[in-house]
Amino acid sequence: MPRLLLLLHTRLALRTTAIILLIVTLLGVVFLALAVYLRAESVQREQQSRIQELLTTVERTAQIGCFLGDRHLAQEVTDGLLSNNIVRAARIEAADGTTLASGRTNPGDPDAATVTRDVFSPFEPGTSVCEITVEPDQDYIDELVAQASNFIGGALLLQLVGIGLCVILVVVRFVTRPITGLSHRLSELEAETGQQLQAPKGNRDDEIGQLVISVNAMIDNLVQSLSEERRLRLEREVEERRYRAIFDNVEAGIFELDGGGFIRSANPAFRRLFGMPGGTNLERHPVAFASLVSDGDGEAQSFVIGDDQGGHDRQWEVALEDGDRKRWVSLILSPLETGRLQGVAHDITERKEAADAAERMAMTDPLTGLGNRRGFDHRLAVMARHHRLYPERCHALITLDFDHFKRINDTYGHQVGDRALNHVGAILADLVRQRDYVARLGGDEFVVLLEGCSERDEIESILTRFLERLRTPLQADDGVEVTVGVSIGIALLGVDADDPQQTVQFSDMAMYAAKRAGRNTWRFYGDASVANAD
Repeated sequence: MPRLLLLLHTRLALRTTAIILLIVTLLGVVFLALAVYLRAESVQREQQSRIQELLTTVERTAQIGCFLGDRHLAQEVTDGLLSNNIVRAARIEAADGTTLASGRTNPGDPDAATVTRDVFSPFEPGTSVCEITVEPDQDYIDELVAQASNFIGGALLLQLVGIGLCVILVVVRFVTRPITGLSHRLSELEAETGQQLQAPKGNRDDEIGQLVISVNAMIDNLVQSLSEERRLRLEREVEERRYRAIFDNVEAGIFELDGGGFIRSANPAFRRLFGMPGGTNLERHPVAFASLVSDGDGEAQSFVIGDDQGGHDRQWEVALEDGDRKRWVSLILSPLETGRLQGVAHDITERKEAADAAERMAMTDPLTGLGNRRGFDHRLAVMARHHRLYPERCHALITLDFDHFKRINDTYGHQVGDRALNHVGAILADLVRQRDYVARLGGDEFVVLLEGCSERDEIESILTRFLERLRTPLQADDGVEVTVGVSIGIALLGVDADDPQQTVQFSDMAMYAAKRAGRNTWRFYGDASVANAD
């Protein structure tokens, strides 16, 4: 084993062959497993489809037998099903639960999956007269799956073996052997004497020949390069001392990343900002920058750079966990050299918090804490973009308006009116999902956006629970009970209209239709009464 490992380490041809064999083996296993799995799934689906076809074939006969209660005819249907290899057991039960016919070809698993189909009356299509239950013969199906899988697996295995052997022969003959010979000659070359390489026969005009030309050109320039390298080294030492003075004393965090996203150096300000121990030797024990960052606009893989990435600056804002408080840091990364980035970090927590607070205030209703009209317009624009990308997904827009809200303000005062608004807003926010949106557009008008919701039953279930909770009177001061009524209109983006603004108009029209219908109820824009009013 040690001898084999040494040969693998020192022989390119052997190592290349081993790697190709390993890759071919791994690919063979993966593709073999995938092919077998796909074929098995295909056979399973074919047999399930066949069972459905059998049920369809006997369904008409079963209708007559079940409708007449003819056990003999039902037994013939059962026997016909059992004559197929894929059926192990079959049973026909009448609508009252009695068994009209049953049969089994061999004992089976009592927990085996079954296929059931309701049989409806030939004269009353909506009335079920019996139920056919079929238990597939899983052993027979598994045998079919095994036969198909073995054939596919064998063919694919032979193909992969042939491809692997051909690739190995080509690589050894045209790549590794010439490179091995060139390596031996290069190890004996005395570059300082001006000695040069000779390209192998047959490789003078290809990439290996170009490699030989490049090596010879490198030898010609070697002496000149050595003197230039010494001069550049002195200049670099001066620049490094100058950079180190700035690096250690500047207030901003300065750091360097390698191609894998690991920190290779960091100044004291950066260590303080990210809570890193001051004595950490980052050159010997680099730290992954992604491990220092929690959430933010920059993702972990964004700090990994490749040779094909352009030399342009990139900027992120990342979040750091600092106890119960989240601190935000602005990062600017600039290319330093190939596979190396230089970064500058600034603490922007106060600026970020101020901007977020201003944005929340701009999009939040100060009375209810829900969204306001600006927030609603923003969310509606997001929903519009989502609908353009996924037109098959529909969204519900619900408009709510208080019934006789002015009477509440005039009778009990604006304080009670505000409490009623908060009461309704709290109920709405509690009933909808987290991804949905509730806003107060102004006065006593509310709106709800239900994302990805087009089922009428689901919408009506939410509104039913909403109105039920509204029936509980609101307890005002001095024991006064206030009952709130709401008229509701619903329009569906993607069903009633594809334009969000038109959907808003349709929802508003449906709300007025609810008011005309007696208030404290809802109407869909698609209802006939709303369409006629339009």
